[in-house]
Amino acid sequence: MFIKRPGHSAQSIVEYLAIFIVIIGIFIIAGSYYKRNLQGKYKQAGDALGGGEQYTP
Repeated sequence: MFIKRPGHSAQSIVEYLAIFIVIIGIFIIAGSYYKRNLQGKYKQAGDALGGGEQYTP
């Protein structure tokens, strides 16, 4: 027989919300690393095509 504990569904919602927040945080952190990597590749390509001149923002 299944006995439902009071407050059990609220606990499940909180756990799913915590997992969701962690996953979103991972995507944000990974996105910043990807963005930095892409900017570095653009700088490297610009320096190669610019005749050895350094990139100045």
